[in-house]
Order: sequence, then C-alpha cells, then structure tokens
Amino acid sequence: MRNIHPGEILREDIINGNELSVTAAAKLLGVTRTTLSNVLNQKSDISPEMCFRIAAVFGGTPEVWASLQTKYNLAAVAEKVKQYKLTPYHAHARTA
Repeated sequence: MRNIHPGEILREDIINGNELSVTAAAKLLGVTRTTLSNVLNQKSDISPEMCFRIAAVFGGTPEVWASLQTKYNLAAVAEKVKQYKLTPYHAHARTA
C-alpha cells in the first residue's frame, strides 16, 4: 500500500472536494498560501497547530491529522532504517 502524506488527503478530499482554492483554504485556516501549499505539496509536515486548525475549520479531530502524519513519517523512515542492519540488544544476566 502506498504511503500517503496527509497533505495529499487534505488537498484531494477537503480542498478539491469542496472546490476551494489554495488561497481560500489558507485564508480559512489563518495561514499563508505558502504555508498551506508546502503541506499540500508534501514539502512540510502537518504541525500540531495545523492539526488543530484543520479540525476547527473542516471538522474531525486534531488527533486524526496528527496520527496520519505520524504514520506517514514512520513508514517513510522504516526502509531507511533497515539499511543500518541494527541488531536487538539483549542484556546478559548478571552473576554475583
């Protein structure tokens, strides 16, 4: 399954789904067009503050948006971390 940035969901389902321009959506959210554009184009994460703004303006909860961002970030680094070939630490029992 493709790892989807929450900015794409915001763009496609909410902004485009409601036939809003980026400028109009930015105004509703109280952010600059550039700030919103960076999120929509996956150049920036959705910050905790933005999670609250999206929930206040478009509904839902900030936790949903934060969770989407966290899941995206974790999936994005999962493959990268595999290249480090890390091994689990196993503490050895101490003998007195």
